[in-house]
Amino acid sequence: MGLRDQMSGFFWLAISIFVCVESAQVSLGTFHSPGPGFLPFWAGVVLGTFSVLLILISILKKKGREKLREMWKGMRWKKIILVLFSLFLYILLLPKIGYITATFFLMIFMSGIIKRSKLWIEIVIPLITVLASYFIFDTWLGILLPRGIFGF
Repeated sequence: MGLRDQMSGFFWLAISIFVCVESAQVSLGTFHSPGPGFLPFWAGVVLGTFSVLLILISILKKKGREKLREMWKGMRWKKIILVLFSLFLYILLLPKIGYITATFFLMIFMSGIIKRSKLWIEIVIPLITVLASYFIFDTWLGILLPRGIFGF
């Protein structure tokens, strides 16, 4: 435990506070007649409790600033920026070119970034994954996915 735990504890504490505040603005209701914000509010309280415990334990077992430097050491920033850019581009292109096309190209790009392998593997695996997810969500579950310019 150390600085990473403190950072993640503060992150989850902020998320739990946000969830509690937003849930309280809806209707909490009572225990016998819960409103729409009841479950998220109490989930936020539990999450906040655990994050405070994580912060306290990590402060008691503090190891110093070397852990922070060690955490960022060896990061591949170019890959991280490429992944974030590709996800942003995916969000922009999804309604225009459709689910199958956008997701297929995203997965090809991601598989090329993560690990270079044979070209046919980098094409076949994303194709099978996209078609399977399309079948599950669109055909089987009836969830409408963006059709795009090609109509599929």
